[in-house]
Amino acid sequence: MTLDAIREATDLRVRGHDGAEVIRRAARVLVVDSEPVVRHGIRALLTAEPDLVPAGEAASPRDALMAAERTRPDAIVVDIEFGRDERPGLDLIRTLLDRCRGVKVLVLTGCRDRDSMMRTVRLGVHGYLRKGADTAEIVRALRTVLRGEGVFDPGTGGAGPPLQVLRDPSRAPGPDLCKTSLLTDRENQVLRLLAVGLSNREIGARLRISEATVKFHVRNLRDKLEVRRRTEIVYTAARQGIV
Repeated sequence: MTLDAIREATDLRVRGHDGAEVIRRAARVLVVDSEPVVRHGIRALLTAEPDLVPAGEAASPRDALMAAERTRPDAIVVDIEFGRDERPGLDLIRTLLDRCRGVKVLVLTGCRDRDSMMRTVRLGVHGYLRKGADTAEIVRALRTVLRGEGVFDPGTGGAGPPLQVLRDPSRAPGPDLCKTSLLTDRENQVLRLLAVGLSNREIGARLRISEATVKFHVRNLRDKLEVRRRTEIVYTAARQGIV
């Protein structure tokens, strides 16, 4: 399929506020994983979403580079492990970020090694999830990185140094930097609205996002601030001087 054909296939025809038809393009997602069952699962997941479409898939770094050049994806879901060696995966991510300007890279991996995670984040990826994430979380993560925000699975070490420090090892985190700098712009917006007592539905209406997306950000706030209850979020943030 040519690039023009891919673009035409990803056009979404929706109605604007005035009733006129508006064409919006669904985001093209390239899936790179050495396991066929994973590629099949993510492809099926994307097919069920109207704003996301599988642009192609690859099982090896070499095929991934060829597919990226051919399909010009908006986002790439990629594992860092090919066999037992992470080096080809890291080299692939570095090359993809260099060649495909503007592409968003979401790492989806079974790797649980913290050092590998830190090396990956320092390359400049936009998101990092473990393969234990549920399907809804993967979809939310893709939409988040496509909006230009970061996604960092707390289960991979979210209580550790923030992304800014991981990407620049010369920076040493201060006492509270690990918890405050890890918040995305959207999470800070949600936090400020929580602080004035708005509900999830009210926050969603104010920010023009779904209630489910608000719940996703609230959960991330709980994880990053290391609290268990929603009511503790604002208290902990205020104590640390975040709000």
